[in-house]
Amino acid sequence: MTFYLALSVTNHRRGRFLSSLISAEPVTETLPHQGCVLMLGKDFQQLEAANKREWRDWALLSGRTLMLLPPYSSGVIDEDIDWQIGFSEAVPSVDSPLARLLESEVTQQIAGRQGVCERSQGHLWGVSAANTRYLKHHAASGVFAVTCLPLWSISLIDETELVREWFSFFDRLAGTPDAIETGADNEPTQLVATDYSIMACIYAWQAISASELNAYLSNQAFPVFQFTENEMNDGFSRLLAIGYVNESGLTTEGLEILKDSAYWLYAEHLKDATR
Repeated sequence: MTFYLALSVTNHRRGRFLSSLISAEPVTETLPHQGCVLMLGKDFQQLEAANKREWRDWALLSGRTLMLLPPYSSGVIDEDIDWQIGFSEAVPSVDSPLARLLESEVTQQIAGRQGVCERSQGHLWGVSAANTRYLKHHAASGVFAVTCLPLWSISLIDETELVREWFSFFDRLAGTPDAIETGADNEPTQLVATDYSIMACIYAWQAISASELNAYLSNQAFPVFQFTENEMNDGFSRLLAIGYVNESGLTTEGLEILKDSAYWLYAEHLKDATR
């Protein structure tokens, strides 16, 4: 896994420590095609909503992880996600070598229902509070994660392998990156019929991930669409890669493509039928 530093941590002593520990390097003007971008939680919280969305959109593609590190300001991390940062006075011991090593230095915790915590990875402090939480929208997407573990702590100076092992979970979760486009003569990605059907569903039902769309269809006695798992995951992956879909639904470009297609009238009919 290749690591990158973004915003203020780039020139902070914490960033210099991460550079020596896991060979993290500063993000350039062009965001990396793959890898893990590390950012301080406070920096992310201070961004405008549109800038936060840009970072989350970057992390939607496979092979990419956006990881926020402490410290955070108390309260909301992102207005579009229900994660809340609070103080943690007493941290219970968990079955994770890295978390155990840092538990005495942890001062914050994450509360929220969205996303996932992996107990087997030591992400949970008891029943509801967590030290780490992540969002992965579907099988072919990247990962947006937050942690309260101070991975820049001097306590980890001789623990490079332990830190890399902790990150390897997210590396596997983010998957393999899409192929890099390397020339102006590359043909644009071609949509298939099921991609338009998926866009119609997103427009009509506000289902913004493969799992949400599957859940919506499974609750219908007679589903209007039937997709295989591969059709669903591949379709969302294509639409994300092209930029027709993001985590808020159809983008402006995606909506225009749908309007110009033979599926638009059907999409409008579906939307009217669900009102």
